[in-house]
Amino acid sequence: MATMARATSLAASANALFSSSSPISSAATRAPQLGSCFVDRSFKLRQGLVAAKETRKEARAMDGFLSMLGFGSRGAKEFDPADVAIAQGPDDDKPASGHQFACFGAGCFWGVELAYQRVPGVTKTEVGYTHGQMHMPTYEAVCSGQTGHSEVVRVEYNPAEVSYDKLLNVFWDRHDPTTLNRQGGDVGTQYRSGIYFYSPEQEKVAKESLESHQTSLNRKIVTEILPAKKFYRAESYHQQYLAKGGRMGLRQSAEKGCKDPIRCYG
Repeated sequence: MATMARATSLAASANALFSSSSPISSAATRAPQLGSCFVDRSFKLRQGLVAAKETRKEARAMDGFLSMLGFGSRGAKEFDPADVAIAQGPDDDKPASGHQFACFGAGCFWGVELAYQRVPGVTKTEVGYTHGQMHMPTYEAVCSGQTGHSEVVRVEYNPAEVSYDKLLNVFWDRHDPTTLNRQGGDVGTQYRSGIYFYSPEQEKVAKESLESHQTSLNRKIVTEILPAKKFYRAESYHQQYLAKGGRMGLRQSAEKGCKDPIRCYG
């Protein structure tokens, strides 16, 4: 009888030990729950990191797109102040004796340069970059929209043979001065319309020309008229690009007085 009572007591103790209320049983029951919770949280964290990464990518893409439209970060990128001072300094190149410089931004510089090559009295043309923040810019840097430069053509001309006003007429005829940071399919601050003067006389003539041209248009001209700043000559393959054949290898005439239509990209 005593043996039976003891056995019953041991059985009750064992049952209590392994019951759901015991620490061991409780831990065993919670283990899979905790594991599931950990996996769930890890998955959600990973999802959050991926989403954040995608958001940053989308933000960078949007900033680039807005920059192309002229609403992004023109001039926002930080450059060495000493380099900015050089880039924002005057154009210290000198034209030949008796000649003068003129500088125009009218969209992609290839077609604009060819138009000026054909003008009698123009003795030299160069395409390049100006009015930016970066010293020694490259084409790729300018196209990023981060340097603030404009694609321009610097024209050297003999004022005894062609007037500055005549050069301005070519400028107005060559592009649409009412579209901000855009010419046709070319979009970006580097394609802005601009006249960059080398003397008070050029400034006066440019402003008068703009006012006169405005009367023939229904939309407001957005051309900037600013003092000429340091000119950075573009890479050699850009120079006289269309006269050399352009993309298709088909040379376009740069003969003085030529009236052939200009194929902008060759």
